[in-house]
Amino acid sequence: MIRTRAARGVAAIAAVVLGAAVLLVPASASAGVVTAIQFETPGPVTVDFGAEWQLTLSVTSRYEEGPSLRLLPADGSVDVYFSGIGGAFASGLAIQPDGLVYVSQPDSSPLLPAGEYEVSAIYNPAAGGYYDTSQTATPLKFTVTALTVDPVVEVVNDAAVSERPVITASLAGSYVTTTGGAPAGTWHFVVTDADNQPIFDENIAQAQGATEPVRVEIDSKLAKGGSYAVASSFTPVDELAGGLTVGSIADSVFQTPSGTFGEAISAAIPVPLWLAIALLVLLLGLAAAAIVVGVKPAGRKAAAPVVSAGAPQRVPGDPYNIELVSLNDLGLPEPETIPELLPEGQTERLPRSTTWLLSDVEPATNLPDTSEAPTERLDAITAAELPTELIPTDDDESTKP
Repeated sequence: MIRTRAARGVAAIAAVVLGAAVLLVPASASAGVVTAIQFETPGPVTVDFGAEWQLTLSVTSRYEEGPSLRLLPADGSVDVYFSGIGGAFASGLAIQPDGLVYVSQPDSSPLLPAGEYEVSAIYNPAAGGYYDTSQTATPLKFTVTALTVDPVVEVVNDAAVSERPVITASLAGSYVTTTGGAPAGTWHFVVTDADNQPIFDENIAQAQGATEPVRVEIDSKLAKGGSYAVASSFTPVDELAGGLTVGSIADSVFQTPSGTFGEAISAAIPVPLWLAIALLVLLLGLAAAAIVVGVKPAGRKAAAPVVSAGAPQRVPGDPYNIELVSLNDLGLPEPETIPELLPEGQTERLPRSTTWLLSDVEPATNLPDTSEAPTERLDAITAAELPTELIPTDDDESTKP
């Protein structure tokens, strides 16, 4: 009896110890829990150099034959690797609340150079967790396509633009079209003479995103009538060099004026815009003045005399000495002669009468007294009673002997 009770006590103690051991063993130690990480982005993936891109992964766990469940942010992090890139491309990426992990170009890392890559990822469980580490079973194919840069260089040797030759350099190609501006880099220009001796060597910086060409003046001494060649090159900055394909640049050849008389005449003379406008206004003013002088006034008289076609004449006694020209010289037709209208029966104009002002004549004095003059009406006198002979006066010349 005593032995039976002792055996039962030992069995109970063993059961308690075994249960505690089961509770203390992590679930990850169980062969029935499986952790997996895989790409949700379908492959292969192709992007242009410098373009934005994003890959998506998921981390799941499954217990024996049960369903797969996505892990949560507290369950660990993910490291991503690109083949050919030393170390982790992105490390410690957190699992988002939706159970996914997002991968993109880090701002602090150089852009991926053009080329083909295989992308893989590793899941790192949180310390003290119940899950095992896991790695992607199949890498993702990822390709970065290079962009083109086409340099264009020319030499402007025009005195109207600059006293010295000017090198003008610009960039074109798919990079400029995609990004809207030029890539950062350095231009290198070397000018050599006819003997292939360098006389000018200059490096010029190209600003990132610039849209205007780079211009540099060749300030070296150039011989008259000399032939020169410009060798040019463009080198992008290191951050962009891996993703750009730079085209070749042909040498630019130019020749300086020889200074001959013919070239001096044919050479363009730079004229400021304001001076050109002033000269044009002056010429227009002179042309207008010539037209006004050509049509000279006929004087200040009420009516200008009409001069028939012929040699120019001058008006006699005109203090202004105005030269008369014919209407034909002015391009105008001769006026028709209009006959003067006279009263019926009159063949010529009568002379005009002269009216004298009698303002200085004194009034008459010693007039006869008319108070006793007959007061009968004169209209009562008949025509027979009127005198028929004129009474001679002292002023009548017909009565004088």
